[in-house]
Amino acid sequence: MKNVKAVKILNLKLFLGVVLLLFLVILILVGFLKKRDKNENLDYKLGIIAPDGIALVSISNERKMINVLNLGSEVDVWIPNGMSWYKNTKIKNILEQEKKTDLAKDIFWYNFGFLTDKILFLNSVNDWEIDSILVNNLGFLNWFKYRINYDKMLLKREKIDGSLGENEIFLSEIMVRDFSESKLNNEELRLSIFNNTSEGGLANFMTKRLEWAGFSVVSTDNNEEKIDKCLIVYGDKVDLNYGWKMMNKIFNCDKKYDQTLNENELELYFGDSLASMIKYSSYLNKN
Repeated sequence: MKNVKAVKILNLKLFLGVVLLLFLVILILVGFLKKRDKNENLDYKLGIIAPDGIALVSISNERKMINVLNLGSEVDVWIPNGMSWYKNTKIKNILEQEKKTDLAKDIFWYNFGFLTDKILFLNSVNDWEIDSILVNNLGFLNWFKYRINYDKMLLKREKIDGSLGENEIFLSEIMVRDFSESKLNNEELRLSIFNNTSEGGLANFMTKRLEWAGFSVVSTDNNEEKIDKCLIVYGDKVDLNYGWKMMNKIFNCDKKYDQTLNENELELYFGDSLASMIKYSSYLNKN
């Protein structure tokens, strides 16, 4: 009897020890995630491509929002680099058949100014909500934070029907409000855009995408200086901004420091080589 009682006590102690250990692990995880919130102000952005359409998903701990933008089945999107306009429900098949899935990030950027952290090729456009898919793509820690914050966050779904051109005002509203990068919205970086090509409207086109992403564009203009692909001219402290990191993630440009520019001031010049590379003329043919 004493042995049985001793075994029961030992089992109880082991059980309580495991519970205590799990509790401590959870506390450590929560503390770590809170620290990351303070240091990184995380938004997580997913671009979804499936046979039934395309969707944009933004999980923003800053805004306490989960925003989803779906495209109606008849909405055309532009594939840059010479592949023109296609129904969004055909994009997955086209990219996979042509072995050009690497263009997926450009589709989200050049159509919506949406800076994706991950592109998900799924069987259905709403499959991103499945926990196993989120764990695989966000990583366990980001998924865990998503789950513990889920009940405190507002889930908001939007849908576009018709052409992207017809929805440009709507896009200008919701992209900045719901899908832009929180860190960019909070920065003092001031950006000027210059079109150094013969393609009319390129500066305004790029300006919209950069503003939708969260950049503050203070001016746009044409410029006759010969630029090959693109050039970034920057003033003091620009390279300390989060926007500097994002700018270099979007565009692989030459860079030049200019001490005459103001602090946190940046100029972006686009040349013929970039316009030719993305086949901007094929975008104009639709619009």
